[in-house]
Amino acid sequence: MPPRWPLQQPYQDLIRLRHIAETLVRHGLGFIIERLGLTLLLPLRRHKALATDQTAERLSLAVRARRALEELGPTYIKLGQLLSTRPDLLPADVIAELSKLLDDVPPFPTDVAIRRIETELGRPLDELFAQFEPTPIAAASIGQVHRARLHSGEPVVVKVRRPGVEQTIESDLALLLRQARFLEAHSSLLQEYRIVEILEEFGQSLRDELNYIREGNNADRLRRALEHKKQVHIPVIHWDMTTQRVIVMEDIAGTKLSELLGTGGQLADLPAIAEMIADAYLEQVFIAGFFHADPHPANILIQDGGMGLVDFGLTGFLSTAVKESFGDLFVALMAQDVERVGDLILRMGAASVSVNRQSLQRDIQRLLQRYYGLPLEHIMLGQSLEEVMQVAFRHHIRLPSDLALLARTLIILEGITRQLDPQFNFVQFAKPFMSRMISERLSLRHLGGEATSLLREYVELARELPRYSMDLMQRLQQGEATVRIEVNGLEQLMRKADKVSNRLAFSVITAALIIGSAFLIQAGAESSVWQLPIVGWAIPIARFVFVIAGILGAWLLFSIMRARGL
Repeated sequence: MPPRWPLQQPYQDLIRLRHIAETLVRHGLGFIIERLGLTLLLPLRRHKALATDQTAERLSLAVRARRALEELGPTYIKLGQLLSTRPDLLPADVIAELSKLLDDVPPFPTDVAIRRIETELGRPLDELFAQFEPTPIAAASIGQVHRARLHSGEPVVVKVRRPGVEQTIESDLALLLRQARFLEAHSSLLQEYRIVEILEEFGQSLRDELNYIREGNNADRLRRALEHKKQVHIPVIHWDMTTQRVIVMEDIAGTKLSELLGTGGQLADLPAIAEMIADAYLEQVFIAGFFHADPHPANILIQDGGMGLVDFGLTGFLSTAVKESFGDLFVALMAQDVERVGDLILRMGAASVSVNRQSLQRDIQRLLQRYYGLPLEHIMLGQSLEEVMQVAFRHHIRLPSDLALLARTLIILEGITRQLDPQFNFVQFAKPFMSRMISERLSLRHLGGEATSLLREYVELARELPRYSMDLMQRLQQGEATVRIEVNGLEQLMRKADKVSNRLAFSVITAALIIGSAFLIQAGAESSVWQLPIVGWAIPIARFVFVIAGILGAWLLFSIMRARGL
């Protein structure tokens, strides 16, 4: 039975919920409305009218979900795009469809963009730029981009946040979180998947993408990580003209890779471009541990002998521990080491329920059998990593979001490099980067650093241990220490024990009534009959109780037999 939806909702929330409900029903997702208890928000006739949308019913569930998210606006588009990076959370067909989510919306008026730029930067437009192109070169749900030229003559691009988008996203996120908390409290399945925690994580990613200062920091960090790669160009940020809502950066020249692929690239050395792109990204992943996570062909510019990257709203960060675990996972996958792959998945992930290790290893064994004996050129690194994520999904293991983001990035990169050069071997090309990362882990400097860190932790533990021991002894002496024991299934066991004890008590009472009334009947009429002095009636109370007790006993016996308790 679906949870009853709370009626104490703010009026604006109810209006938005009704719009969401109508959108879902219109796209053939009415079953979600019923499961969430949102049908109260829809008039019956309206619900029936929307449910007759036969066009939506002919589409797959994944396509319907994508179209509904596109109609619901920027928050849901972005959430869908972020979910498309999480094969450890959703089935493969849904992931594939969400990857097609379009973030292409009409631009907002140029005069609105200009007013926002002047307000944010505190100066008139003509003081800021010698030239400003009123027609945007790109528009999305969060912002739009204009070309301009500084008074120094330098070409720049100006990205302006769309008015009202922050309020819309915050309102939608708050609504989603309120309802997710309510649903999680009433659904063991949602508790298992920790839907509130996932939404909070995605909400933070959305807020980061709204903040252009963070995007500028991402660009600077990538430029520092790739500064020795002279062929890779990251635009310079003009920090004196950048705020949370406006960012001005260098306009780097080049041909979009999407345009190059569209024309067939007849005049370009496509295999060399494939190697250059793979080299730049593998350096970010395996060496820097910080990578541009949106390698869409429109975000990669091909220059004469080099390349440029744009749009740094979505980036991934691999901590040292995750990066090392990913390297170990790559080696274990290539070595077909089933047990090692399983251990690494469990070590990197978070399981909300106890995991059946034997079942997990069987799934990994089936996965690796697909690649057994295949030459390296037939192994897709991104695809194999995505399949590992799907194994994690089946066993309710939630992997780090940046690792899922990395899988999506590698899948896109492999597709791009194969388009450029069908003979390109991404796994073989990645091996030197893996070897370099492993060599760095085994270097004396790295091992010395780990030993020093471990020694520091042991020294700190030795320093604090006596104090903790004294605190524990004092708590024990004062009776303040408590021991908490958790037993899985204890609540269900207690319910069964309570049911057994109730049935036992009922049986004892019934037996006592039968025996007692029988004794009274045997003692004679004087003892078994109740005389009413006023009306002079004689009520055979003992026989009455005996009959009632007999009926209760028969009902008890029938209930035990029905429950197969005999």
